[in-house]
Amino acid sequence: MGKISKSAFLAALLVTTLALSACRSSHGSTATSAAPAPSAPTTSSPGSSAAPAPAGDSITPTALAIVTNSGSGTIATYTVSNGQLSAAPTAVTNIATSSSPRWITLNGGFAYVANMGFDDVSTYTVNHGVLSTVPVSTTAPIAGTSPNKIILNNADTLAYVGNLGAGDVSTYAIHNGLLGTDPVSTTTPAAGYYVAGIILSPSGSHLYAVYFRNSGSSGDGYVASYTVTNGIPTNTPLSTTTVAPNTNPMGIAISLSGQDVYVVNTGTGDISTYAVANGALSTNPVATTTPVNGSSPFIDALDPSGDTLYVANQGTGTIASYKLNNGLPAATPLSTTNPIKGSAPFCVVVGARGQFVYVTNEGGDTLASYAITNGVLSPDPVRTTTAVPGSGPLWIALAP
Repeated sequence: MGKISKSAFLAALLVTTLALSACRSSHGSTATSAAPAPSAPTTSSPGSSAAPAPAGDSITPTALAIVTNSGSGTIATYTVSNGQLSAAPTAVTNIATSSSPRWITLNGGFAYVANMGFDDVSTYTVNHGVLSTVPVSTTAPIAGTSPNKIILNNADTLAYVGNLGAGDVSTYAIHNGLLGTDPVSTTTPAAGYYVAGIILSPSGSHLYAVYFRNSGSSGDGYVASYTVTNGIPTNTPLSTTTVAPNTNPMGIAISLSGQDVYVVNTGTGDISTYAVANGALSTNPVATTTPVNGSSPFIDALDPSGDTLYVANQGTGTIASYKLNNGLPAATPLSTTNPIKGSAPFCVVVGARGQFVYVTNEGGDTLASYAITNGVLSPDPVRTTTAVPGSGPLWIALAP
């Protein structure tokens, strides 16, 4: 495994420091199994209406890129025009450096931000691309959870939060845009493991989570499948698939058909594809891309058409694209961008029309956009933002 920036494994490091702080396939089909009904601590059922919503406009037609800066504890908004990012942010919301904001998810006029350092998730209103200066609601902090990722169900009435430090996934009800204070359910914690990523099947009937354990040089992990009934994942997995030693799985994506799950292996520098049958993953990958020495792939994204998979390689400072054939990524990249010294790309997001890819360069404290032609990335970025020292940009949410 090639050497990556210390922030490449920021998740694991932060857990220690803080005392636990988005095809086509022929492999299988999905189905929904019965699951026990959760006991909700709130008077409202998951996703039901409650108090009136706070003032918050729907996101304006102007294309925007909203970015969490873990190093500086801020959330920055950039305008986007024909793939061109504004050189500097047009608005910045200050939280606190110790909050370590990670994943950000948009839902109409609201933004949900996972605060790893605070062990909670905050809801902000979004008005013309500008986040409110303070959150309109925040979940109750749960010590040691270290929330790392947030995804929504298809109806936008439930939020699933991957808790890196606690090794579990919590479900929160959304009432008029606001997350409930306490989770309506939480999966059974995986002792000794961290949740690196979660993804929901296109049908919403299953949730997949990738776990890793950075213990010495082993870097082992596994992928779990949870049955989802009435929006609530089962407490225990429907299936678990153990990855090979030293694989160190860190990212996860799913095909548009829901029949293939892609797992990014940081330790071995490759991508494994697992077939899905009735929601359960195959025991072994049906295909694995050719390892790229020193690439240290971290996060992946599927384009809107479901034809191409894009991966951020922290170790080599590049972005690679893989063409999908019957749901399987080609063994070698379709294209690879030129390495940018010190960039350490962390997150890659594909625009809604599939014409541009947007990347956070954690090491270089910048954002970059690349043009796409038939899945092939431009070798050099069409625009790179002005560096903001110490910002540590991690995740990007695009709107609309």
